[in-house]
Amino acid sequence: MSILKPQGRLSLCADFVREGSRLADIGTDHGYLPIELCRNGKIPSALACDINPLPLRSAEENITRFGLSKKIQTRLSDGLKEVSADEVDDVVIAGMGGELIRDILSAAPSFQDTDKHFVLQPMTHHEDLVLWLYENGFVIDRQEATLDEGKYYTVISARFIGKKTPCDLYTAVVGKLDLTDENSRGFLSRVLHNYRNKSKGDPALLPLVKQLEESIREAE
Repeated sequence: MSILKPQGRLSLCADFVREGSRLADIGTDHGYLPIELCRNGKIPSALACDINPLPLRSAEENITRFGLSKKIQTRLSDGLKEVSADEVDDVVIAGMGGELIRDILSAAPSFQDTDKHFVLQPMTHHEDLVLWLYENGFVIDRQEATLDEGKYYTVISARFIGKKTPCDLYTAVVGKLDLTDENSRGFLSRVLHNYRNKSKGDPALLPLVKQLEESIREAE
């Protein structure tokens, strides 16, 4: 039985992780994501990392409880600063703002490697993260949205190719989301609501609001 909530944001992150990869889970909190992936045999090993000792202690207790101490190592780390690029293949950064995820990736140039795979779940400002990814040589291979306890979240699969990709704000907001998917439309409707409010003080955002309204309406 899964310890992750079915259809939840962490379950979607787990689905995005490549089979057989060595994982670094940044901001692991209770360690549920690496525990689930090791329990079901999708990955052989993981680093469960957090900047704060208290959640890391909770992760250690859970890892021990599930008998996975030989497969999952905990590590006190500010982002990826205490993780070596040759230790892991896939990196999950979930449960924090898009700007913070951007800063973590920006501070880890050794991970800008075409063999690495990044699973990113921004809680806010996902478009700022997407703009940074394209500007700094990453591409998005896959993106989905999910509804978790009444709130919509998006998960992004990205990799480094070393080549910048042009990206405007509308493209960053929509990303690779499939507008025929109900959860994707729900997520973008929430984003649209935010930009409607912002446009009251910044009329330059009105064309974006109109584009989003049209795209969502046409997909319904």
